[in-house]
Amino acid sequence: MATSPAIEIREYSQLEFYCYASGIYLVWGAWKLYAIADGTSTLLLDQFQWAQDNGYDGPSWEKYTVDLADYAGKNVQFSFVYTGDYGEDEAIDGFKIKQANTGDDATINIKEGESVHFLDASTGNVTSWNWAFEGGTPASSTEQNPVVTYNKAGNYTVTLTVGDGNSTNTATREAYVNVTGESPTANIDLPDGAYQSPWVMMFVPTNVPLTFKDASTGNPSQWVWTFQGTDITTSYEQNPTVTYTQEGNYGIRLEVFNDLGSNVYETVDNAIQAGGEQEIWNIAPEENSNLMMMEMGLYGNYAGTNWLGIGEFAEHFDAPLADATISKVNIYFGKTTAASANADINVSIATAGDDEMPGEILGTTSLKASQLAYDPTTVNATEFVFDNPVEIKAGTEFFAVVGPFPNANGDDIAILLYRRNEGEKCTGFHFVYDEDENYNYLETGRWYKNNDNPISMAISPLLKYSAVTAINTIDTSKQAVSHTYYNIAGMASSKPFKGVNIVVTRYNDGTQTATKIIN
Repeated sequence: MATSPAIEIREYSQLEFYCYASGIYLVWGAWKLYAIADGTSTLLLDQFQWAQDNGYDGPSWEKYTVDLADYAGKNVQFSFVYTGDYGEDEAIDGFKIKQANTGDDATINIKEGESVHFLDASTGNVTSWNWAFEGGTPASSTEQNPVVTYNKAGNYTVTLTVGDGNSTNTATREAYVNVTGESPTANIDLPDGAYQSPWVMMFVPTNVPLTFKDASTGNPSQWVWTFQGTDITTSYEQNPTVTYTQEGNYGIRLEVFNDLGSNVYETVDNAIQAGGEQEIWNIAPEENSNLMMMEMGLYGNYAGTNWLGIGEFAEHFDAPLADATISKVNIYFGKTTAASANADINVSIATAGDDEMPGEILGTTSLKASQLAYDPTTVNATEFVFDNPVEIKAGTEFFAVVGPFPNANGDDIAILLYRRNEGEKCTGFHFVYDEDENYNYLETGRWYKNNDNPISMAISPLLKYSAVTAINTIDTSKQAVSHTYYNIAGMASSKPFKGVNIVVTRYNDGTQTATKIIN
């Protein structure tokens, strides 16, 4: 039990807090939240019942809000009572009482990108609602209590017109929503067709145009990109398109600006590999330190030994932008206990069929279960090498397929993976065998995408781009080495001014140019 001190509850108050828990364990242990006032304890919220009602399986941070209208004017203690012997630890944070300001001078104060849940307070027999939200998304709504997001700083008016079928009435609050801006934070998203890798930030082909995506937050209004090894060394576009002209490892820099400040995203010089050969996978750099095994209790492991009739597992990869070959597939295991030491573990490269599931097999190799590599002290891949490199044509999506795994008594094999929240990126697939009337597994079955538990497995083909010849010869001997910006008053800066600029660009051959730009 955890009980708060007595808190005076005012009108229009709500209780708010956050909790982190695994939904699967709530049947064995969960909390109930009580309000204690005037010597009486009243149940406010039952965590297990809430999880049932909302289809929660977690684990994730969830926000809980409880209306306290029945307790206005009272001194109340709040008590969490946890019952059960087999549940797991839970975390509760951000516990607070909020009071709404309903006065005529009330304002809503938020930051860019935040949302407001508007509540209708109209009286009478209202049957229709027409909201207008200046600066909001959506800009209008016919819901009674809509949620609106504000993405740009400013002071915005809200209007509500209600009707009862015979007449209407309108209320307007000027400058009701005050949205404050913030200085931007620079960030770069992967270009379409770029691969993630265990060893570099991204892997791209040469002589193929790539559009880099600005993923900055804070509503930047200006962008300065600096590239290495490309046909364009500097760009002021939000999402520039460039081409890497020769194989190598390069860095990238993005500086973003708005009226409140600037921020820089800069990589090390070897962050981007253009051309050549590299391992690829579907796990982001910020995710690869949190690889795990998905253990299913008595049923074994997802992506490994199991007793659920799951035979093979497949990791989906986007199509390469240029012709490529795969000479081997590296797989990172979390455990490799193999009582069936001589069982074959097969790995194949397959194209995507019309149903977007693994289709035609392009190449297969195998190892014995006893040959799987695992070292708890270091990153150690098991290498499945093909007799001949598998060819992947540009524009062809493909899968790396592994399995089946042995499941005799004593077998315990599992591939490492990264698990995401429902609705997020999923590249993991599995093949489930059909059953006969006696629940025996047949040789037939079908593929499924694991949308219920979105994951990416630590399966990493070694992909090599075929040489691509540029259509046009690009002169890389003349490159910009610096840019100086001058405003109309003659002041100089290394960054663009707001308004009219004369930018002087100096090149590595000693020449320079002057260009007028307007920001």
